[in-house]
Amino acid sequence: MTRYRRVLAGLLMSAGLVAGLAPASADPGPAALGRLSVSGADIVDPAGHPIVLRGYNWGQWGTVQPQDPGDNVAAGANSVRIPLRWWGEWKDGVDSRDPDAPGHISPAHLATLDQTVAWASSHHMWITLFVDSDYGQGAGGRPDNFWTNPEKKREFAEVWQFLVRRYKSTAYMGAFEILPEPKPIGVDDAGVRAFYDEMIGVIRGIDRRTPVVVGPNDNYNCGHLAGAYTTVDPKVIYTCNYFIFDKPLNRIPGIVDFRNTHHAPVWINQVGIESGDTDAKLKARTVLRAFEDNNIGWAWWTYRIVGTNPNTHGIYYRDPSDPNAWIVKADWLALVNGFLAA
Repeated sequence: MTRYRRVLAGLLMSAGLVAGLAPASADPGPAALGRLSVSGADIVDPAGHPIVLRGYNWGQWGTVQPQDPGDNVAAGANSVRIPLRWWGEWKDGVDSRDPDAPGHISPAHLATLDQTVAWASSHHMWITLFVDSDYGQGAGGRPDNFWTNPEKKREFAEVWQFLVRRYKSTAYMGAFEILPEPKPIGVDDAGVRAFYDEMIGVIRGIDRRTPVVVGPNDNYNCGHLAGAYTTVDPKVIYTCNYFIFDKPLNRIPGIVDFRNTHHAPVWINQVGIESGDTDAKLKARTVLRAFEDNNIGWAWWTYRIVGTNPNTHGIYYRDPSDPNAWIVKADWLALVNGFLAA
């Protein structure tokens, strides 16, 4: 047994996480199925060529419209980030957790996720699928989280087993982003990294090919990137949040330094700014141009937002006079689209 396989075997047998689970045999899927991979500091396409992933978050649950994938691709997007919200405090109808359903996911939410994934896949967009868990990540100082609740941690592992089995042979499934924005009380960088390492083992028990995405402690704080670095798997893409504030370029040097030091790829899972912020467009152009200059991939937060305030995030927002209609911020659509085909 190679050292790599011994590490994965040990992770799969970690006490308190997957004891009693029966992962399917690791199956690479159809031989012809293309997958992204990692080569040093590059994400590479199925032909082995470096690819810089750029696109939008379809981040507000259930807001994706049938025309969105075609519009994104026409603008130059080659990827999309798609959520499943599981065990958290969101607006009514958003939490997908159903402990009695297959995969602990409500059938209605699973049907929506299937449709969203199918739309992206059929348009040849590389998909990053993430499972968001406000409670599990420790958001808002919640003490009941995956680090303190072994049963919920086990359920979360089973969610990922279910999703990986379901989508491992889906065309253009680009990466599995395990858990965004961890911030458990009293858990240091090493503790967060250990959680990700265990979950990588769970995923690798079923799918050895599809890259995984992990990020640092303290809500995906770019300043903690070094603490997220792991050696348990060679196909890891690193990420951190890049919401834009008063010093728009202050995180770029650290990201580039991490990438160069560890010879590992970094992709920004969320970059964005509230439209009403001072100099918002200037700051957004400055950051997206810096990403372009440094070959840093990104997903803009977000394409559609459920609110009616035009000054928050979102390229599209709800029409306050018609909840079934959308208003586009044409200037912001043009701004972000202008960097997609860089």
